[in-house]
Amino acid sequence: MSLDLINSFSVILFGLIIGSFLNVVIYRFPRGESLAFPPSHCPKCDHQIKPWENIPVLSYLFLRGKCSACKTSISARYPLVESLNAVVFYLSFLKFGVTWDLLVFALFGSLLIAIAFIDIDYLIIPDSMIIIGLIPGFYLWLSRSDQLLTPQFYGFIGLGLTFWAIRFFGELAFKKEAMGFGDVKFAAMAGWVLGWDVGIVSMFLAFLSATLLFTILIPIGVINRKQQVPFGPFICLGIWLGLMWGREIIDWYLSSFIGV
Repeated sequence: MSLDLINSFSVILFGLIIGSFLNVVIYRFPRGESLAFPPSHCPKCDHQIKPWENIPVLSYLFLRGKCSACKTSISARYPLVESLNAVVFYLSFLKFGVTWDLLVFALFGSLLIAIAFIDIDYLIIPDSMIIIGLIPGFYLWLSRSDQLLTPQFYGFIGLGLTFWAIRFFGELAFKKEAMGFGDVKFAAMAGWVLGWDVGIVSMFLAFLSATLLFTILIPIGVINRKQQVPFGPFICLGIWLGLMWGREIIDWYLSSFIGV
């Protein structure tokens, strides 16, 4: 078995394990509950999950999506989060290889997944998670060059002020909250990690993905125009796409349309 295959398998397996923990974070963190105690259990009958019932993805399939004790249906979100995190880890491995970058940015991707699902459930982006999200920016600054600090600082201030302006003027125009303040702080965090140029690309991708989804879901009645829809998941998607391919998108744009 080749080393690349072993590394790929190990990264995917680690991603699945972290993804299983993310399900605990998504469920317990907004409730202020301990992430360690009590052990994982069925929220319906309090059946304590056995180790063989907690194998990422496989246990869900083996149990046919039901609690082994009370047969209550288990949300398909659990294997979805685990699988999504495995994909994030694998794509990070393809981009960064076996480096410290892989560890930092794969875990950063896990944080984005947790933020996205918490915002979907509770319409909040926890400040503590935004603070944790600043760590990759400090890592880049310290591990690359102090020249990175300038675009990171501009990104932090620029994206933060831009989203604050959208929130402020949107509220004036629509007479209601147009964007949560958590989104403003989240955008500033993205600017700190990505820098102002890739940060702009990531926010463009966030708005583009939101627009495309709303264009599909509003006409078929899944959501309505007055419904409050969390924007955090779209920011998470934009940040991740920017982190993975933002520089390539900028180079493609400059060569195709600007001729640089």
